[in-house]
Amino acid sequence: MYARGRTGCDLEEEEVEEIRMNTHFKRSEVIKYRRAFVYYTTRQLPPPVLDDKEGEGGEDKEGGDEDDVDAKSNGDRDGEDTDAIGNDKDDDKDKENGSSKADDDASSTATSKAKKPSQVAPQPPARTDRDKQRQTVIHFGTGLNESTGNFPMEITRHQFMNIKSISMNPLGDRIALAFGFKEGDPYSAISFEDYMLHAADFNRPGNRDLKLKIAFKIQDFDGDEKLNKNDLKKYYDTIARNGNMAVPVPKKTRNEVIQKVLSEISSDPKKKFLSFDDFQRVIGTTDFDTTLKLELCIIGKDAKKLSTE
Repeated sequence: MYARGRTGCDLEEEEVEEIRMNTHFKRSEVIKYRRAFVYYTTRQLPPPVLDDKEGEGGEDKEGGDEDDVDAKSNGDRDGEDTDAIGNDKDDDKDKENGSSKADDDASSTATSKAKKPSQVAPQPPARTDRDKQRQTVIHFGTGLNESTGNFPMEITRHQFMNIKSISMNPLGDRIALAFGFKEGDPYSAISFEDYMLHAADFNRPGNRDLKLKIAFKIQDFDGDEKLNKNDLKKYYDTIARNGNMAVPVPKKTRNEVIQKVLSEISSDPKKKFLSFDDFQRVIGTTDFDTTLKLELCIIGKDAKKLSTE
């Protein structure tokens, strides 16, 4: 299957050694990662699905601070009677225009369905300029270099998100961001060298301090180097839903948990956020580093298939 070298993969011995030195993986591990990488970037995949922006907006509204909810509660009660009177008047108007609106809505719905064929992203004319800048044209789905037939040295976000350990992880999007992929862009790509460096950050033994920083960054959704209430809500919801946005999250329980965490751990006088030191003080005493690992090598039938080709 492999045309270059005698390393057990398509890389030359010097390339394997350079990656081994940079990542501190064993030589056999580098070869294993490379063979898996070739598989992930050359197998056929369905086209990527575009992100649902409307769903994201709804999530943001749901994740507002509880402080704001408390501040508005009294005002909402005061306005209920006024709203009721106004709603009675609006109901009369709605009845008069009901039938015509129904016709308009039916027509509008049919038109919108016709205009919204699919959420599937278009295939790569959009990547042409980027590919030319890299001086190589990668066939979508096969990943092979058009001119030479060499195996790819880059992986796209779409290919990365289809690795089993990533696709099954509710924090897969956050992990992709930690690897350096551009958020929401399925064609965003990183080099094999960068991929291996990030894989080492997650999987190399004796990497506890760096793993703490990675874990903190994954939970810091807004990137302000603090874990505020909204960060903790998004993290809680992501884990609770396990990747399924349709799963309801019990808000009362969630808010109680977050408030308890902030009140007991935060060093901020107002208990508004967790600093990295707060995070390190608590998480650093656990064995989190043994569980914060990514299976990025082929297993089972995929491994047998690749080794026999």
